[in-house]
Amino acid sequence: MRVMTRATLAWTFIALTGLTACAAGDRRGSGGTVIVATASEAENLLPPFATTDQSLAVSDQLFDKLADMGAARNTIGDGAFVPRLAKSWDWSTDSLSIRFHINPRARWHDGHAVRAGDVRFAWSVYTDTIVNSSRRGDLVSELDSVTVADSVTAVAWFKRRTPEQFYNLVSTLVPLPEHVLGKVPRDSLHTGDAGRHPVGSGPFRLVRWEPKQRIEIAAVDSFYLGRATLDRVIWSYAPEMSSAVQKLFAGEADFLEALPPASAGDIARYPDIKIVAAPPSDYAYLEFNEFDGASNRPHKIFADRRLRRALTMALDRRSMVRNVFDSLGTFALGPFVSAQWSADTTLTQVPFDRAGAMRTLDSLGWRAGPDGIRIRAGQPLAFGLLTPSSSANRARFAVLIQAQLREVGVKVDVESVDGGAFGARLKARTFDANMGGTHTTPSPSGLRQTWSSAASTSSPVFNAGRYASAAFDAQVDSAIAAVNPTQAKAHYRAAYQLILNDAPAAFLYSPATVAGANKRLIIGPLRPDAWWSGLATWSIAPGGRLARDAAPASP
Repeated sequence: MRVMTRATLAWTFIALTGLTACAAGDRRGSGGTVIVATASEAENLLPPFATTDQSLAVSDQLFDKLADMGAARNTIGDGAFVPRLAKSWDWSTDSLSIRFHINPRARWHDGHAVRAGDVRFAWSVYTDTIVNSSRRGDLVSELDSVTVADSVTAVAWFKRRTPEQFYNLVSTLVPLPEHVLGKVPRDSLHTGDAGRHPVGSGPFRLVRWEPKQRIEIAAVDSFYLGRATLDRVIWSYAPEMSSAVQKLFAGEADFLEALPPASAGDIARYPDIKIVAAPPSDYAYLEFNEFDGASNRPHKIFADRRLRRALTMALDRRSMVRNVFDSLGTFALGPFVSAQWSADTTLTQVPFDRAGAMRTLDSLGWRAGPDGIRIRAGQPLAFGLLTPSSSANRARFAVLIQAQLREVGVKVDVESVDGGAFGARLKARTFDANMGGTHTTPSPSGLRQTWSSAASTSSPVFNAGRYASAAFDAQVDSAIAAVNPTQAKAHYRAAYQLILNDAPAAFLYSPATVAGANKRLIIGPLRPDAWWSGLATWSIAPGGRLARDAAPASP
């Protein structure tokens, strides 16, 4: 594979999206303020540790990438990518190295120039075992090293050719300021001040972060691709999704990334609010912890593959989707969404068969007790189900699961906690089962971060149930390494079928991405995997300005 970038066309694309259309002086003070309501809080804004949607939404405004995906969202080769910090790039004749030419106008927010050494430094941070970034595995599996040819030329050296090697590199390795972070001990990068007050290279700078209240960012007047249209963006935190919805409907916020189905149905009552839809990019699931908490002892219930399959079989998941979403959600066929090129509708699913589930439970020695709850050797067939209060959809599914499993003699205790507590419990593995959710990337290679054996030990949130399958890992690795896209898709299909058969989770639904926005906002199409990707180009319609739009950024 040898693809050369057409920089002129790429820069034309950027101009059309509004990033280079005006000089800084033409935009200053014209954009106003957008308030984003959220029921989830960012955890860390440094790219190696920004894994949640909320963290990424902010971090991606503060830190620029070498290149970014264009409107086509094609992850094969580099033809769909546009320049960012790298104004251009050149492939070697064997496609095993890429020379990235850094835009000489790019600056860190403290005024220092972005240099090739910052790319090499980022590589050393991401791959450092002390740092333990969840993205380390993807980088070291494909890249051999990053070197510096000169002050504005960084060279990435690959171990092998793959269809997505360019995408995997530029979407994962975000340049970091060596002159700032090089002074910070690696073991304190994750917990120290660097993640709370980062110095970035993107179109916005961090103004302030008040935990569990708000995060405020402001446009960088001297941004090398042209000043953002907006002056400020504020994420306003609400402890519950219902509170976030009310902020939108009351005019206290301008945007909410995911409206619950019930709230989307209420939109007609609020003439100032509009729906902005995008293809699904998330899927949700009931995840089983295969171990006893954080220990290495097998879970008393979920270590048994046959029992996990029986519980999945007892759930009428398709009717749940209709119950909760009507037409705004689809049944999740596996750990992927329909927008990914590896999606497969021919996979063999664990069928809904309540009678079959009961027969399996009987065969495993779980017999109904006096109260209808199954017992084996004096132990009831009961477990706790952890769910985040920030997700109304997952909360509703938890109640439906509780009711349906009760019909086959299984007792489920639903425990609802706020988003921060939910993430902490997943990291600590202190749960029996959880209502999990994954935000997918355009590439299916994210499977390695979410469901692989390596993710079961290195990921802070994904694969919290510690599913481990050498056969699954091998298929994913083969898919990622395949040069032929057809072969890659075949390996992904095999991986999907293996995980469905093993049932480490009951895959439930993929909701349509339905955002709510005040009609005063002018926004382009939302990218399914990252609604925030075009935030720098959002604007406020003429006549839609409010008093808060004239307020300067906080000091």
